[in-house]
Amino acid sequence: MADQNSPLQANAKLLWLNGFLAGIGVLIAIFLIWSLIWGWPWGTASRQENGKPPFSQAPANPAAPPAPVFEATPPPGAAAQASAILKAELEAVLARLTEANEKKDLSQLLNVYDPAFPELVRKAEEISRTWTIYDYRSIRFHIGEVSSPSPNEALARVIWEVETRNRTTQEIKNYTIAYQVRFTKAQGQWRITASTKMGLPPSPPEKGGKS
Repeated sequence: MADQNSPLQANAKLLWLNGFLAGIGVLIAIFLIWSLIWGWPWGTASRQENGKPPFSQAPANPAAPPAPVFEATPPPGAAAQASAILKAELEAVLARLTEANEKKDLSQLLNVYDPAFPELVRKAEEISRTWTIYDYRSIRFHIGEVSSPSPNEALARVIWEVETRNRTTQEIKNYTIAYQVRFTKAQGQWRITASTKMGLPPSPPEKGGKS
């Protein structure tokens, strides 16, 4: 009886061993397929722990830096251009004043002055008396330094060169006078609001003369 069971037991052990080995082979095959498709599990974990992605991927786009903020600045030459325009506008006022004196037109002359000009009526009377005594042979002006404290205010240094002839004696005289003139803009038109007599700038030395 014992002899009959021995072959059976041997066969059973062989079958069990073969089945065990086959199962291990299947597990190894599954494990290899897994590693080929999804990567080595322990290596992936290690790379993830080291902060490195297991697969190649494009780096994330860095956040764009904030756009720089620039203060508005006038373009090059804008200040010089504005000064030139202002100077031309003031020259137009003085040109009308020159024409009024040459024509002895009191209405045109008063239109050049602002109604707030100090003692405007007295000034008009003085100019009228001057016209009865003198004729203006030549009137020229030169605008020097110009400034604008506000959009409707302007200051200019004006030098007048005047040649007069006495209507009675026919005597001719030349005058050079400097004024600091204040202008005010109202209703789009510049007018003279004040005028202060100033000293003349020193004349440049003559060529070859001593400085």
